[in-house]
Amino acid sequence: MKFFGYQILAIGVIWLGMTIFFSKMDQLSTYIYYGVTSWLLFLIVLFVKQYLRQRK
Repeated sequence: MKFFGYQILAIGVIWLGMTIFFSKMDQLSTYIYYGVTSWLLFLIVLFVKQYLRQRK
């Protein structure tokens, strides 16, 4: 559970930094941004799933 938490935190900081410069991104950077966003959402889903399993 800590693994997902730390990875969400790290990717969240990277995502936040990329969001600040979103208007200055070119096409390739935008694709990378969307990939990081997808990965962050995937990690959040896994974290919630793991949390609900441990709760039972």
